[in-house]
Amino acid sequence: MKVYLRNISSPYSKVDSSEFKINSSGSGVFDFGNITNGTNYYIIINHRNSIETWSSGGNSFTAGTMTYSFITAANRAYGNNQIQVDNSPLRYAIYSGDVNQDEIVDGADAGIIDNDAFNFVTGYVNTDLTGDDLVDASDEAIVDNNTFNFVGVIKP
Repeated sequence: MKVYLRNISSPYSKVDSSEFKINSSGSGVFDFGNITNGTNYYIIINHRNSIETWSSGGNSFTAGTMTYSFITAANRAYGNNQIQVDNSPLRYAIYSGDVNQDEIVDGADAGIIDNDAFNFVTGYVNTDLTGDDLVDASDEAIVDNNTFNFVGVIKP
């Protein structure tokens, strides 16, 4: 998972970034070296085939630490740009399917997945949306659904 910090004022310049392999519950510890305590930042998260997702507002560090969770409610993301994935416990997740990272899930992503499914592509690849190391119809279903619902980046 990549996490970026951006200023909360336009043009929302990048301040810092960090990468970390999150655990199965979606948690991770990200280290930033260019932050100022008490200054608000947008938190932007992204993964190899997901929609870039912004925090709903500015968040600040105290003593070099900040805790933020996107999974507890849709409104934790700017524009409520998340999908509910579980009822008990209640959990939300970022949208998947932006294989080419152009900020929208659309036919271009579907075409890339379709080609990889036709060629029986396996492994840790961008077109494997389900994470089962196989590009197939289940990955196509996700991208088709998100294309139908006009899923894309929502940011200030």
